[in-house]
Amino acid sequence: MYSDRRTPPEFTRQSSALDQFFSAFHGQVGLTFLDLGVSNQENTDFFNNLGHKVRYDNFIRTMDESFGDGDFYANQEDEELVARFQAKVLNFDDDSIDGILIWDALQFLTPAMLAAAVSQIHSIMHNGAQLLTTFHADDKMVEVPSYSYRIQGRNRVKLVERDRRRPAQFFTTRQLEKLFKDFSQVKFFLTQDALREVIVRK
Repeated sequence: MYSDRRTPPEFTRQSSALDQFFSAFHGQVGLTFLDLGVSNQENTDFFNNLGHKVRYDNFIRTMDESFGDGDFYANQEDEELVARFQAKVLNFDDDSIDGILIWDALQFLTPAMLAAAVSQIHSIMHNGAQLLTTFHADDKMVEVPSYSYRIQGRNRVKLVERDRRRPAQFFTTRQLEKLFKDFSQVKFFLTQDALREVIVRK
């Protein structure tokens, strides 16, 4: 089934970005993190062992529930559907989140939806908080895998393929800098695969 694909449906990779993400919180306890992926025991245990709390907000599942009936991207222009989606996600108090693991969710939002989501993410983060996100960098791919990310250690994460879907757009470095222009720092990480890792600090 997967013989024509560039990556297997499940694999573990090292992540320098994940390592630096957690290094920024070294020595601290009692922080609140937000994971926009699929809730799983591995991530929950990892944060609990560090003395932190993690909350989940399954971004892609809510996108599918909101926009999946018909044309996924055309539906993101429907004001009623957009309002329903925005009522379900990122509903946290301002300045309440210390770190966010966005994973690969943002690349499946249309430009207007993406700008609104990044603005809300900015609002709920503490000053000095940071987020980690990934984007597929190979613009020749018509469809890209969407993964469930399961933390195996400070610098290792298991990726389990959920499905494959067409991204709304591919991003250059300049486009990502513009997307996160209201944040204080954007840092990019080179990888040996098609994933571009980004850490953003508020």
